[in-house]
Amino acid sequence: MDVDSNTGEMNLLHPFSRTQIPLSQDYVLLGSHYGGGGNRLAFWRPGNLNWTNITAEWGEITNISYFKGQFYSVSWSGRVWVIDVIGPKMIKPRLLVQLEDDMWREHHTIQLYLVELCGALLLVIRFANYDDIAYLEGAYKTLKFKAFELDVIRGEFKEEIKTLGESTIFLGHNRPITIDSSKVTGVKSNHIYFTDDWSEQFNVLEGGGGRDMGTYNFEDGKIEAFYPGLSLSPICLPTWITPSIR
Repeated sequence: MDVDSNTGEMNLLHPFSRTQIPLSQDYVLLGSHYGGGGNRLAFWRPGNLNWTNITAEWGEITNISYFKGQFYSVSWSGRVWVIDVIGPKMIKPRLLVQLEDDMWREHHTIQLYLVELCGALLLVIRFANYDDIAYLEGAYKTLKFKAFELDVIRGEFKEEIKTLGESTIFLGHNRPITIDSSKVTGVKSNHIYFTDDWSEQFNVLEGGGGRDMGTYNFEDGKIEAFYPGLSLSPICLPTWITPSIR
């Protein structure tokens, strides 16, 4: 994001070409920031002098998604919220659905992602164990994934998703990405590609994070490596980059 110091106008900035991409005047920015012992949400519209904080019992926010005219967030506690800041006035955030404890009680830890797929909003759960055998200093190791479609009208979960079809999901510390793998060479359909986004581990592991990466096959549950060797960093989380596919 690039801000003109004279006019205050915002443009998107391409990280490689440095090309500025102008924004229309009809948009809303929603961001997560840390403060007061946790992370919070705030929004900004063109013409605003300051960001407006949104007050709610969020918990620790893990992911934000924009879906069919509304923003959604999910917290570590498994709460999915609806945030409507598109109209002239902000509507108070509404708790859409809460994960039941037994969905993750059997495992040590989870990561939660909001993913748009084929016109539906999914909650994808990443299950992991703390592995202090393969790694002497200890590190998280992903075991499996589960995906549930959200009924955003009724505020409930639909049945568990058992297949992604020809689609592929990319998960990590940045925004989840979905593609039609039938149109892209070298990408496996019905798979989740995931990077290491256990950020709290990066500054305590020797060499940093980057160990927990791979592909998850939705058909048989197998996890395989997609990168030969390790790509470690103590500060920079692995990030997916979406090219212009023509």
